[in-house]
Amino acid sequence: MRELATVGVVALLFGLGAFYADRDVPAFALANLAVAAVCLLGAGALALRRTQRGGASPAARRIALVRFAWVGLALLVAYTGERVAARSGLVWDVTADQRFSLAPATRQALAALPDGVTATLFHEAQDNRARSTRLLLETLAGAGSLAVYERTFDEASQEADRYGVGSSNTIVFEVGDRFEVVERPTEGTIQEALLRLGTAQRTVLYIGRGEGEGRLDQTDDAGYSGLAAALDGEGYQLRDLVMPAVTALPDDASALLLVAPRRRFRDTTLGALEAYLARGGRLVALLEPGEETGLEALLARWGFELPDAVVVDPASGPVEGDPPGVNPIVFQFGDHPVTRGFGPNQMLFFRRARPVLPVRKPEPDDQLRGLAFSSRRAWLAPNTAEIQRGLAPRRPPDGAEDYFPLIAAGRYPRESGAARIVVFGDSDFANNRYLRSLYNSDVMLNAVHWATAREAAITLRPKILTPDQFPLTPQQSLRMLYGVGLLVPELCLAAAALTWMRRRGA
Repeated sequence: MRELATVGVVALLFGLGAFYADRDVPAFALANLAVAAVCLLGAGALALRRTQRGGASPAARRIALVRFAWVGLALLVAYTGERVAARSGLVWDVTADQRFSLAPATRQALAALPDGVTATLFHEAQDNRARSTRLLLETLAGAGSLAVYERTFDEASQEADRYGVGSSNTIVFEVGDRFEVVERPTEGTIQEALLRLGTAQRTVLYIGRGEGEGRLDQTDDAGYSGLAAALDGEGYQLRDLVMPAVTALPDDASALLLVAPRRRFRDTTLGALEAYLARGGRLVALLEPGEETGLEALLARWGFELPDAVVVDPASGPVEGDPPGVNPIVFQFGDHPVTRGFGPNQMLFFRRARPVLPVRKPEPDDQLRGLAFSSRRAWLAPNTAEIQRGLAPRRPPDGAEDYFPLIAAGRYPRESGAARIVVFGDSDFANNRYLRSLYNSDVMLNAVHWATAREAAITLRPKILTPDQFPLTPQQSLRMLYGVGLLVPELCLAAAALTWMRRRGA
């Protein structure tokens, strides 16, 4: 009887642990709960049978009564503690990824919401994922003016159809006649939906077109439609600017964004850019190695040196099947608003990036700084066709090691206004394939915010996929352990408990 109860308790603990640790209901948890139910019911039946045989004596009844009293007291204490904790309002987020601790960006999005915003969770009655989503919504409601409701498909199928809800565990945010549907709710996807519902003032951002630039309407991995969506969510109104036809930048331009131009700009275009910056304009440029556009000479007059070389950082190792170091992972940052809050755990990922060296201030009051640096072991390889084809670079004899900046920024106070320039030595980091990698989207959006003088919008955003640079969430790691990884420890624990009980009873 005791052995059967011990196996049941171990199975129950592992089953409940898997059930509450994973938002989905795993087969591992269901199998353990089934085994626990069979074992505990069997042990209870054996105990009842034994009690009927010899439990009529007063001594047996006293022992049974004392044990039942202890069990009842334990249940009462547990229930009382749970009720006190629920009523206290205290929250202790012990999840490894801090899933229920809101990021500053989410709190800002909540504060910007108009009155009357509602959030409705649609789910199947037995969907285990709704537990964590419900708790996340309660956290959001406690931090801002958000009314939270819950509907099952059985009771609100027509309402779900009206919003186009196609899967369980979906949230619909609604204000007035506008609504946003979040089908895979995480704090990151929720924050983006809240931004779209907010009433933030739209800032006009011009996007360069016509000289081979990256397309913000291109949806494949090499395109930048994800960047366009992120900028739209952050309150920017994107307008195309055909660069070959430019003779002057529009007066309503808060900034100009140039994404990987591939051809040389015309002299009239470069002159218009120079005049725009001279009167306090703002420029964000993502420049690839090996491309001669004419911007290099223009930026040199504003203090930036852009060698046609590739930063090779052996500290990064091989990434994406390329040789070690050519795709650096950056974890060292300068002191600047764009990188506010960045540290060793907020990494960036670049692909074959060129250095951006802030070498000379045009005027004494100008401010030029590197923002993101390679490790001390990095060196510069001449940009060759072999590197672009994925071959390992060869270190030149004069290839000195140093911290090389891959992003740099400059601020230039002038009588007509303070110009601002941010230069990236790579553009692939912001394409659809890599924008969501690590903290690439944060540094890209923060650079645009700083260039347009929207420093209040600079923040670290909640992650859409994983909380930070860690490759797997605890839930993903747990799923990899199902089977051998969790079954073996469970069997070992049950065997150890049975052995101890038998030796103790011998």
